[in-house]
Amino acid sequence: MSVQQADPPNGRAERPRRRNPRGEGQRLRQEILEAAGRLLEQGGRPEEISLRAIAREADISPAAVYRQFEDKADLMWTLLGDVYRALAEQLDRARQSAPVDDAWAGLHAAVHAYCRFAVHSPRRYELLFRIGPTLPPPGDPRGHPMGTLLVAWRDAVAPCVAGAADEASPLGADEVAKLLWSGLHGQFGLWTNTQHSIDRTELRTMRDSLLLALFGRC
Repeated sequence: MSVQQADPPNGRAERPRRRNPRGEGQRLRQEILEAAGRLLEQGGRPEEISLRAIAREADISPAAVYRQFEDKADLMWTLLGDVYRALAEQLDRARQSAPVDDAWAGLHAAVHAYCRFAVHSPRRYELLFRIGPTLPPPGDPRGHPMGTLLVAWRDAVAPCVAGAADEASPLGADEVAKLLWSGLHGQFGLWTNTQHSIDRTELRTMRDSLLLALFGRC
């Protein structure tokens, strides 16, 4: 006697997901992170996006998400770390593309790379500062992933600070790197919220003024 299989409650047959062969677990992990990133870039608030919604976006079961991440905070901190790391790598590549003996050109290239990311990937850029405040402290003993980007800024700034003409300046590379980064971020915040008053030309002028204030040249 044959047994007729019952239809699923939602009326749709579940599509079995092929198990990842060995070595493809990392690919699934990346798919989950990309799905979470898409939901956030579409305007979703981190605290309102559930693991179930992320699983649905990635076309996997919620259980598959839990096999890759301890909880939503772990997933979000991992995603945030990836965004910081990717931007830090862009700054490093830009700086290293400049002539080895021209530290100022390297710093300029890093600044341009940061500005290009903020202007052309605004939703991705917003993730840097929108995810962290909604999460519990990171479980990583190294602390907030912003440290990765701060190192990239310090590497770009340090040779210019060391070679500055004003030896009396009390500011070291760490302080100048933080001032440069926070200054650029503040300018993009103004531009994002007042584009009817501040255009890209004025944004570039503000950037040059910041460099002039910090380094004495632009």
